[in-house]
Amino acid sequence: MSCRAFPMIFPQRISLCEYPENGPTPTRPRGVPRMTSLALPPFIMTSDENSFARETIASRKPLIIDQVLIDNNYSASLQEALLHFKDELVSGQIRLLEEETEDRPIWDHDIRPWLGKTWLEIPWYLAEAYFFRRVLEATGYFQPGPWQGYDPFNKLKEIEIKKALPFFTQSYLQAETHHSEESFKNALNNALWGNQVDLSNLDKEFSSHTRPHGNLLRDDTSDAYEYLMQKPAKTVYFFDNVGKELYFDLALLDHLLQHEGVPAITCLLKNQPFFVSDVMEKDFLSALNQLLSSGENRIQDLGLRLQTALLEGSIQIETPPFLTTGRMYRQLPDDLITLLRDSDLTILKGEVNYRRLVGDRHWEPTTPIGRAAVYFPSTFLSLRTIKAELILGLTQNQIGRLEREAEPGWMISGDWGLITFLKK
Repeated sequence: MSCRAFPMIFPQRISLCEYPENGPTPTRPRGVPRMTSLALPPFIMTSDENSFARETIASRKPLIIDQVLIDNNYSASLQEALLHFKDELVSGQIRLLEEETEDRPIWDHDIRPWLGKTWLEIPWYLAEAYFFRRVLEATGYFQPGPWQGYDPFNKLKEIEIKKALPFFTQSYLQAETHHSEESFKNALNNALWGNQVDLSNLDKEFSSHTRPHGNLLRDDTSDAYEYLMQKPAKTVYFFDNVGKELYFDLALLDHLLQHEGVPAITCLLKNQPFFVSDVMEKDFLSALNQLLSSGENRIQDLGLRLQTALLEGSIQIETPPFLTTGRMYRQLPDDLITLLRDSDLTILKGEVNYRRLVGDRHWEPTTPIGRAAVYFPSTFLSLRTIKAELILGLTQNQIGRLEREAEPGWMISGDWGLITFLKK
């Protein structure tokens, strides 16, 4: 049965076609078969009627600009720049960057095909990524002056980092961590459901320990654990959001190093502000300092182990500029392909990493994840709470269940999750 049989559950898919790729074709890892563009479904577009993609640009992004203006004491000229950008977002046409920066050639290349279009006529992920780049332009992030290098979302992020610690502490102290599949499963589930909450959805109730197992539409925990038991797995970890999620990510790093034989973890963070709450190095270190300053001995000990791992090199931090572009992981640059190919396991956290993994396209929900991610250069484990109208790897039985039982808006609620493991 096609997803078109239940449009109230899944957004309507359209026939296979291809929009222009927003970037050059990446180097293909050795041994990975070529998948031509003709085999790919179309991008999710902000022009898709009645879609969450359209809502995020039409309704949510202008509110982010309002919040940036409230939280920062910008000069009159920067305030005016933000308001002009808000007007463009609501009723204008997309334009190229106007400032001279190292990343401008990439953005010019990717945006130029869409000039003359409004923000509600372009690929969804490209629109979101470019929105945040334009916020940085409007706030003088890259230009000499008092706001150079200042995160326009810093106030929100610091509040969330501090506010999330008591909840994390209570949850962490309830469970013992040791070498077992059950302990590994608990650490994964905490990291997964931490992704329910980000700075666009802060009022979401969160309880990793009471989350119904049935709300996991895919759970490959046992396969991932079996893989880790075969050999020490050098790991690359794509981070997502600050707050509860970041703390549970740090706890998962510690569990992998202490109990699952992982010798080294490379943490991939954002090099500049992105998607409001995405983790930069300063946010990672801020959360670590919160752990170190805790009044609970076990939380302090967690912080000390992580600090030691950083100093000794078993945890390394990298901030590839590619991660804050509008490109998909199918377009990974050579240096990241090499990093991932040389690792044993890649962990991809959160919604945007999942979207970029599968290209943010209108895949049929029964499409195997291995087809959409055939190009990916390493074994991966994706931890995602579903907050976008995009999903792969469902069975017909699951589709039938969702058709009967799922509440309206389930694909954007964060109440359903996926733990997806794919061995390469």
